Amino acid sequence: MKAIVYFGLLISIISCTALENKQTEAKPDTVLVKAPTIAEERENPSKKPIATYMVPIDDGMGNANNWKFAVNIYETSKTFEYKVQIQYKELRATEKITIPNFGIVPVVSIKPGKSNLDCIIGFDDKQGLFKDYIQVNVKNEQLKFKKINSYAVVKYSTPIK
Repeated sequence: MKAIVYFGLLISIISCTALENKQTEAKPDTVLVKAPTIAEERENPSKKPIATYMVPIDDGMGNANNWKFAVNIYETSKTFEYKVQIQYKELRATEKITIPNFGIVPVVSIKPGKSNLDCIIGFDDKQGLFKDYIQVNVKNEQLKFKKINSYAVVKYSTPIK
């Protein structure tokens, strides 16, 4: 009787193992993508700006007022969120931007725009290509902060058959 119970137990273990192996086999047309492993919180955000753009503004008095058009980007405690400080002459503004989670540590930078009072905030994708995201400029003596492109991460899943 014990032999029959052991034999039955052995057969069920072998069949369960074979079933597990069959379920984990990837089909040739299946692409497996790992979930992002980047922490949502940043342990030690830098107190210094990670990106800076600055152009002095002539005030007609040898720049006695220290006027400038400046954009500084700072890390926050959230990995994909950044604080943007903007200055034009005596005008100052602070904005927050969120970079999409592409499964890599974000690299945020600033590129010059079409004029001195214009710059583009963006980030690098997985291939290291700069992606335009936010335009910061001055028009009619007013600061403008405009999202020029939208990016999203889409999660695809295929049911296991």
